[in-house]
Amino acid sequence: YRKHVGTMLALADPVCAPERLRDAVGAFVDLAESSGTTPCWFSIGSATSDIVTERGWLSVQIAEDTIVDLPGLEFKGKPWQHVRSAMNKAAKQDISLRMVTLADESFAVRTQVRAISEEWVGDKGLPEMGFTLGSVEEAMDPAVRVALAVDPAGNVHGVLSWLPVYAPGGDVAGWTLDIMRRRTDGFGPVVEYLIASSAVAFKDEGAQFISLSGAPLARTGESDAEPLDKLLDTLGAALEPYYGFRSLHTFKKKFNPRYEPVYLAFRDESDLPRIGVAASRAYLPDATTGQLVRLAASRGEG
Repeated sequence: YRKHVGTMLALADPVCAPERLRDAVGAFVDLAESSGTTPCWFSIGSATSDIVTERGWLSVQIAEDTIVDLPGLEFKGKPWQHVRSAMNKAAKQDISLRMVTLADESFAVRTQVRAISEEWVGDKGLPEMGFTLGSVEEAMDPAVRVALAVDPAGNVHGVLSWLPVYAPGGDVAGWTLDIMRRRTDGFGPVVEYLIASSAVAFKDEGAQFISLSGAPLARTGESDAEPLDKLLDTLGAALEPYYGFRSLHTFKKKFNPRYEPVYLAFRDESDLPRIGVAASRAYLPDATTGQLVRLAASRGEG
């Protein structure tokens, strides 16, 4: 969890056996309240959401996880034409997939990956986001798989990192997308190519699914929590020119995913202003006051 402005933001569901979920939820709430902080659950699934609502909390959908099932996956038919086109273009330009452990790669490759990421961050005018979003540092973890799009000269055109999703018993059941970066002057549809090629590679290994993650602050339906909608829409609209969350949500539709709801749970609507500030600080912990003021001003001008 993250602690900001007197709020404890628990990220995702408790890591525990299903039969211990209820106790784990209660333990976190007790910890927060006993220390005089406001508890909040951020990006939880339906099982945890059901438990907190039984306690009298409010739980509203804030995003949708985008999941592509791998058994039987074939890029056939009109719905997959954009993906097929990307893969065909990659083949014509001799772009290939390398699925690697980034920490084991050469200094030259790691330098290229960092340069691509730094260029992407530099274009935003804000520090790299944290909280639900990873960075190259997390991609260096040996448990993380990194997909590179490489040309014959060894130039890296794009980078994806995939985090393991474990099934009960400890086996890897699937992979979830974390960082996604491309060279601005590189192969155009490199992200589409990398996602599709990664899906094929994981399918061949026996994985059941990939998750393209839930675009933060993006929702495809309507929520019934008006104050929260306003809070999320304000923050999301302000960040959109910098990080493109909503356009990213649209981009993921190319992969014909199924959707699973992601929730925010909180005790009472009176907690929302504090939660909003805490979430902003969790995503942008290194933002200066001036950057946050410009961010707010850009929203006001829109």
